[in-house]
Amino acid sequence: MKRAKKPLANIFTLISLVAVIVVLFIVNQSQKANKQRETSIEKLTEVQRILKMDLVNDYPKTPREVAKLHGDMTRLLYSGIKDEEIEELAIKIRELCDEEFLELNPMEQYLTDLYSDISLWRKVDRKIENNFIVNEEKEENYKKDGKEYATAYISFTVTEKGKTSELRKYLMRKDKDNRWKILGWEYIADK
Repeated sequence: MKRAKKPLANIFTLISLVAVIVVLFIVNQSQKANKQRETSIEKLTEVQRILKMDLVNDYPKTPREVAKLHGDMTRLLYSGIKDEEIEELAIKIRELCDEEFLELNPMEQYLTDLYSDISLWRKVDRKIENNFIVNEEKEENYKKDGKEYATAYISFTVTEKGKTSELRKYLMRKDKDNRWKILGWEYIADK
């Protein structure tokens, strides 16, 4: 009799173990799906918040704030937002740019280049996860030909087969309304 109970006990233990593994797998997949849904909702909320910003009446006050907002918008563009939101955000981001920059980068060409760039990023599963203001001690404010200029730095955390960071230096100039507008930027190599 003892021998008959042992195989039944082993079978019961094996079935119980498999059931526990299946339940743990299902719970894990459910948690991943919930986390992705929450992240999507957070991004959607952030995109909507930025799109609703009134940059005519509530423009960022400092070069650092302008660079931070531009960095936030760039991160959203390159982090998997919906296609229909890309153009709206791309138009909004241009409100931070100097007239000279806008003349050199017409809207149609800008959108074509942006969609192409985002498409390449998506193909290689590359995204911007975070952006931070950095190198505050290197920021500059100066006058040249009677106009005020400033620099600010943003570091982007990029994922593509691991994490890397990219440093962007913004150059800004005050416009006729005393607002800091982006003239351009350059990527600074890690030293």
